Amino acid sequence: MKYKVKDIDAESHHSSKLPDSNLEEKLERAVRCSTILIGALGVSLIALAVYTTVLVLTDYKTLKPCLSEECVGTASRILQALNKDVDPCTDFYEYACGGWIKKNPVPDWATSWDQLARLREQLVTDLRELLEEDDEEELPASVQKAKALYRTCVDVDKLEKDGIKPIENILATLNLPPRPPTEVSANFSWEQSAGLGRRLLGLNVLISVQVAEDVRNTSRNRAVIEQVSPGFSERYLLRPEQFSHEIEQYHHYIKQMISIADPATDAEEFAGHIVEFSKSLAKIMTPVEVRRSGTHLFHEVSVQQLIQGSSGGPVQWKEHDWQKYLELVFSNTNVSLHAQQDRVIVMDLPYLQKLAVLLSDTKPVIVERFLWWSVFSTVAPMTLASFRELGFEFSKAVFGLQQRTPRWKSCTANVNANFGVALSYLYVRRHFDQDSRKKAIEMVEDVRAAFAAAVQQLGWMDSSTRARTLAKLQAIRNFVGFPAWLLAHQDLDKHYRHAEIVEGNLFETYLKLTAAAVKKSLEALREKPDRNRWVATATTVNAFYSATLNSVTFPAGILQPPFYGNGIEAINYGSIGAIMGHEVTHGFDDQGRRYDSDGNLKQWWSAATLEHYHGKVQCIIDQYSKYHMPQLPNYTVHGFNTQGENIADNGGLRAALNAYSLFAKRQPSAARVSLPGVSHLKPEQLFFLGFAQIWCGNSTVGALKSKLVEGVHSPNKIRVIGTLSNSKEFADAWKCPKGSPMNPEHKCVLW
Repeated sequence: MKYKVKDIDAESHHSSKLPDSNLEEKLERAVRCSTILIGALGVSLIALAVYTTVLVLTDYKTLKPCLSEECVGTASRILQALNKDVDPCTDFYEYACGGWIKKNPVPDWATSWDQLARLREQLVTDLRELLEEDDEEELPASVQKAKALYRTCVDVDKLEKDGIKPIENILATLNLPPRPPTEVSANFSWEQSAGLGRRLLGLNVLISVQVAEDVRNTSRNRAVIEQVSPGFSERYLLRPEQFSHEIEQYHHYIKQMISIADPATDAEEFAGHIVEFSKSLAKIMTPVEVRRSGTHLFHEVSVQQLIQGSSGGPVQWKEHDWQKYLELVFSNTNVSLHAQQDRVIVMDLPYLQKLAVLLSDTKPVIVERFLWWSVFSTVAPMTLASFRELGFEFSKAVFGLQQRTPRWKSCTANVNANFGVALSYLYVRRHFDQDSRKKAIEMVEDVRAAFAAAVQQLGWMDSSTRARTLAKLQAIRNFVGFPAWLLAHQDLDKHYRHAEIVEGNLFETYLKLTAAAVKKSLEALREKPDRNRWVATATTVNAFYSATLNSVTFPAGILQPPFYGNGIEAINYGSIGAIMGHEVTHGFDDQGRRYDSDGNLKQWWSAATLEHYHGKVQCIIDQYSKYHMPQLPNYTVHGFNTQGENIADNGGLRAALNAYSLFAKRQPSAARVSLPGVSHLKPEQLFFLGFAQIWCGNSTVGALKSKLVEGVHSPNKIRVIGTLSNSKEFADAWKCPKGSPMNPEHKCVLW
């Protein structure tokens, strides 16, 4: 289980970039490192017990102006982002971000635009330059592969020349007809097509099969089987009246794609079959609310028990060849599943049981059509431009995208997804300051110490749970910047030794890269989990907490302004410090708190403490459930589904503020500084301003609707308003009257 500080926005539902079917899996499991950065708390428990959260900056007359290049740039960003016509105690987000919002509309080629998106845009531009520049001497072979993939990807003329023949070939390999089936094929079986699709394309259709740590014993890997989305938002599919526009556009997209693939097919009927079967799949899925709850059960069974359906399944279970499906998933690997000895973790048993019934009750031709469409829609964008154009038109109608993503940009992102570590080699040498890494580690340790101090003062936690909480906190490992091994040519090339590029043939390259990546991930079943691995490459603008690894990761990509390197520590701790606190707090949110210090799913809380915890979490759920955005007045934030991120935002801000206090005590002169143009703002005010301004953003109505309906993060504005209105320190710093919008009487405080 991995948490991100923010979802990575998809530019379109069906992107024109090379599909990377196992990106999460590759990032989580394939990026390896040989060392761990283990931080000590830095303060003793005795010191923590007496630690106070009051800022030590008392003499504001002694503030010294910071006139460095970084500070001047930071001051300029702050001033341009402000809307001084708004009372900060009425709407701090509008006060902090109103100017930014006005000056930064969503670009035509995006559906949302904020500080993270801007950094990602700059990152992609930097990576493009690195990919296109002349090769230097003795460049690692893996980097040369990355450059070859980029050259192949941007050659769209080659894609047009080959037409849809590559699609027909892969369909035949998966035992599917070259054209949309009008009647069920004589030798069709969903088990064969879905099993081979998973193995060769990394495509999870109907069922998801992954290899991951056993969450109850993270020292070993297990095959994990769970439900999978039908290819379009199940939330939308389950509410056809409310989301009629989105469903109609999906139907239209399918119809247009089929009309190009085979004009002889009744495209209207085909699209209707896909949409209706997708709705049927959505209806049997375990709701996200149930999956998130503590009552959601994991079922561990032997392979034989799974095949035979001996766990109380329906009679239709035995109508399906589960053994054949699993054998094909693991075909051409070093794994042969043993019927009795190998154990499988089933995450969504009710879904699998209902799926067995649905597949038996559905006309075979419709099932075959669904599998055919799942494969076709995945690979079609790598062929004709007309398919990519339809994907853009769909995103335009549903998410408000106004302009197609330039080919160089989607290809750069594609290379980063497949060769992220190789690109990191180029990126960190050119764009990352090693000294900043040391400071970032120091900040993480300040955040950890501040969080520990807060735990010591919690009145609702008993001593035994407190001791375990502090032990887990101390066990969190820091991964900052990039893994050192990537600078060693030999290690880097070893990492990509199985990656093969067929220069000039994008489709064949995709097949080879995907098959190799899937093989590597599946063969991990027989390996011991790498506890030292990074969950993201350095070329990632995001931050992560891994519950099973109990680690936090802050890649080089996010360690830059406005998140980091702002020249003034009040801003740094308010921005990247709050993100660091956010990730640390994830270890103790409604999901992360279920895992112990070794990443094992275990009940380590006392019943009495859990009761208090749930009450405080419910306060946050209720608070956020009342928020809505003016663009969509009939939609509210889903307080239950966003609770983990909201807990992390609130706890992270509090930990960051107290971490800044630690820094100020340690280096008082460095803390007593002001910024030009905003010298009237005290350091603690700048801290909160730094926090708010990292979330300045705009969004299309379609993208905002998607976030509200199915996202795990609250909209950016709510992340600021909700978090700061729970902070007494914020109200004190900005002198907000009690009862004002930003200083309500009742505050939700957990960590």
